[in-house]
Formats: sequence, structure tokens, C-alpha cells
Amino acid sequence: MSSAGRVKIAGRSAAEWALAAEALLLLAGFRMALTLVPVRRILQGVAGGSSELKVAPSQRDRTIAVRVRWAVEAVVRHSPVRFVCFPQALTGYVMLRRRGVCGTMIYGMARSATGELIAHTWLMLGERCVLGGEAAGEYTAVERWG
Repeated sequence: MSSAGRVKIAGRSAAEWALAAEALLLLAGFRMALTLVPVRRILQGVAGGSSELKVAPSQRDRTIAVRVRWAVEAVVRHSPVRFVCFPQALTGYVMLRRRGVCGTMIYGMARSATGELIAHTWLMLGERCVLGGEAAGEYTAVERWG
């Protein structure tokens, strides 16, 4: 690791380390749950009953979303385990909810170049994408939670 990389890691606050640890635990838990538990049951547990009145995100909400995005992406980037979009969106959604921020998970479908159906899940805060947005425009939203 370069000295610049060590400085970046050493310079992180305890709050950032805690946020990254939370992201790691949630990502691992959701990755495992998605292999053992029906998706509908996971979604019911995570997003079920979330019927708060939707309001435009505040500056506080946007700041929290940026921190959550950093934590999830940092863990994904540095993990030897591959975390696809669905556990990332679930993790971000739960992390936002724990902080009183209402995001929306979106499940979309598209066709590959060979005609196969492919899926993608992303997380939104109002009109801004928190996680998974780089590919979201290629998919048609078929379901939303949150």
C-alpha cells in the first residue's frame, strides 16, 4: 500500500470507521440472507410498513446519504467478497432509515444484448441517486420500496 493510501486510512475518524463497520455487517448479512430467505420476506422486513409522508430531502438528509454512500462503496471497493447491487441498495436503505432518512429502493429490468432479462436495484433520495445510479438509466423501473 502506498503511503498516500495509509494516510487516507489513518485519517478516518472513529465515526467513519463505525459507519463502514455497519455497512460491512449489513452487506454481509444481506448477502447471506438473499441466499437463504425469499426476497419478498426480506423486503417485507426491511421496507414493509414504511408509509411516511414523503417530503423533499433536507440538507441533513443529503449529507447523511453522502456518508452512507461513502461507507457502502468503501466496503465494496476494499472487500475480497463481491457485493452486487441488491445487498448494496438494501444496506444503504437500512442505514438511511436508522438515521431517520426515507430513501426509495427501485428494482428495474432490461434486456441484455443477447435478449436475456437482467435486473438492477438502486437507491434514491428524492431525485438523487445514492447507490447504483451509474446504470439505472438503462433499466425500466418495475417495483419501488420505501
